[in-house]
Amino acid sequence: MRSRRRERFVSLIAIISLVGVMIGTFALTVVLSVMSGFQEDLRNRLLSFNPHITVEKTGAPAASLDTLQRRIAALPGVMGVAPFIASQVMAVSTTASGAPGFVSGGTLRGVVPENNPVLTELDRTLTAGSLAVLAENHPVTITVHGKQRKVELPGAIIGKSLAGELGLKLGDPIVVISPASLGAGAGTPRLRRFVVGGLFYSGMYEFDSSLIFVALKDGAALLADDPQLESGLEVRVRDLFAAPAIGRRIAAFAGPGFTITNWTQDNAALFAALKLEKFTYFLVLLLIVLVAAFNIVATLVMVVMERRREIAIMRAMGARAASIAAIFLMEGAALGAGGAALGVTAGFVASWAIGKYHLIHLPADLFMVSAVPVRLYAFNFLAVALAAMALCLLGALYPALKARALSPVEVLRYE
Repeated sequence: MRSRRRERFVSLIAIISLVGVMIGTFALTVVLSVMSGFQEDLRNRLLSFNPHITVEKTGAPAASLDTLQRRIAALPGVMGVAPFIASQVMAVSTTASGAPGFVSGGTLRGVVPENNPVLTELDRTLTAGSLAVLAENHPVTITVHGKQRKVELPGAIIGKSLAGELGLKLGDPIVVISPASLGAGAGTPRLRRFVVGGLFYSGMYEFDSSLIFVALKDGAALLADDPQLESGLEVRVRDLFAAPAIGRRIAAFAGPGFTITNWTQDNAALFAALKLEKFTYFLVLLLIVLVAAFNIVATLVMVVMERRREIAIMRAMGARAASIAAIFLMEGAALGAGGAALGVTAGFVASWAIGKYHLIHLPADLFMVSAVPVRLYAFNFLAVALAAMALCLLGALYPALKARALSPVEVLRYE
């Protein structure tokens, strides 16, 4: 790529082309690493409280649910399986005088608190209390009709955002009302008091502002005949991406009384949008490399024009046209490989530093995370390097064909 003394401009353009490829691949690798980090972080947060596989009972008797639970637990790849119930409820706080305070809608989830491997993520997000509060009743002083009395209330774990909306703190009573009983038209609404025994913070406002965890028996006592009640089994697997296959195996022996879904179906639209967004960023930032590839075209065209006499002499000495074309293809490949190697290396180092030392901070209340998450996948770096080299080779194709088509007789006639 070195030019004659009077044609240093060609070498300068070659350097600019290499730097262009480097900047393009650098930007691509950093953006893909950050996008992968956000995608994985969001997926982990969503699956903190959503099971990998949900087996919902639609008509099977309770005895068959117990049998199905044992069969699912014996499947390879299954990490845990436990029964659950869930329904929409209304949560009400009480004032010091015993009058109703704030009201908020939520989702009540009845779970088995003892030795439940499905609740490991809930345990990690607890900021106060523990899962043990769900397994027993707790003495609480409440005010009823202006008089204080001590009662035993079952424990509940709620999100910090919901606690803030209702003005609750650890140890306060919370009233949970089944909305289905309000529309019955007769009788008193079905409600139950719990005591706030734990608070969790997942970073997902949707969960932190709505989920209420109680023991399975306490939830069943409140929601026994609720038409919105969902009940069944929640399953966690060791490999997230094996969930669809394991779900199909469960469906094969579960029978018609159960509906089986997995996390890829529950959040299909969201993950499809994230995948499309990531691919769009890849295509848009690849345009930077494309601009650098056009610079390579200009560089090699000028090299061909500058080296016309040398090319003609080589052809006259017996060099094949394909060999001449290969020289310029190799020059384009060298620029692409050099720029890609420098850019991918710099992108890897920058991405690693951003993830390791949290160099870019974000407001946690808006983005769920306080720093930009980064995930380094070899496939992303390899795809960027191959795409950059492919564009550079395509850019070198036209100059290579022009050099191949040069006629030695026409060039040397005027030398």
